[in-house]
Amino acid sequence: MKRKKSKAEEGTSSRRRHLGTSEKLPASSTYAYSSRRSEEAMNVGRKTDRAKKKVAKTGNFWLQRFGLVILAIAFIISAFNVLSLSSKPRILQLNSNGNLSLTPQQTSEYENAASKVLASSVWNGNKITVDTEAINNKLTEEFPEIQTVSVAIPIAARRPVVYVALSQPALVLVETDAAYEINQSGTAVSEASTPADFASLNLPTVVDQSGLNIKLHSQALSTTYISFIQEVNGQLAAKDMTVSSMTLLAGSNELDVSLAGQGYYIKFNLENDDPKQQAGTYLATINYLKSQNITPSKYVDVRVDGRSYYQ
Repeated sequence: MKRKKSKAEEGTSSRRRHLGTSEKLPASSTYAYSSRRSEEAMNVGRKTDRAKKKVAKTGNFWLQRFGLVILAIAFIISAFNVLSLSSKPRILQLNSNGNLSLTPQQTSEYENAASKVLASSVWNGNKITVDTEAINNKLTEEFPEIQTVSVAIPIAARRPVVYVALSQPALVLVETDAAYEINQSGTAVSEASTPADFASLNLPTVVDQSGLNIKLHSQALSTTYISFIQEVNGQLAAKDMTVSSMTLLAGSNELDVSLAGQGYYIKFNLENDDPKQQAGTYLATINYLKSQNITPSKYVDVRVDGRSYYQ
């Protein structure tokens, strides 16, 4: 028969079970505790690394943005320097044949006029919107001696270049106290005290007795008169006749032409638009008079179409 344990023995066994439990934990519980501590430490480390990376990334972001801003500013400044245009142009002559060249005074006048056009509008301050046609119109209207104008916009430089082509010289027009070089458009382009100053140009010389009141850079003769005088001079030169002088008479449209070695002059009508016919009439008349051993003593008049008179 089993002996029934006493209450004292049961109490002793119970205390032993409790003491054993508190003194020694299971191995699985200890490993789980350590793992949790390690994971917590690793999570803290990861958070710290992420924070550091975030700070570094933020710094790099603003550094890159600052660099882009600097590059943008540098680009804008460079573009401004490349595209901006000065209002002080440079004047150059487009056609210089040795007989006609710009004087310092003309160069200064053209430069000032072109500069006023460039400074008149903000759109003329850059190479994209500059109005080159306005410069052309201004110069050709203000200075009749200018035949054509060409404006060149440089790529690298800021100063525009204005090329000016002057109308070619046609004749020398002489007044009482001055002589003027007249171009193809009839404009007085330069002035001198005597016709001898223009001798190197080898141009016909016309003495004005009609009271034209010639002014520099202004229209002195019509283009019709210029063409007429040049045609007459050319027709006579073709027959080896040298013109010694030409004279515009007062109160009429008459042009008197004197020939070297002859004691008479020829009367031409400037209003007749066929100078070649008048010159032909004179040549035919003088050849006929020579065949008759007649020499005019004063003049040969060919002002009427198809007719001639002499004295």
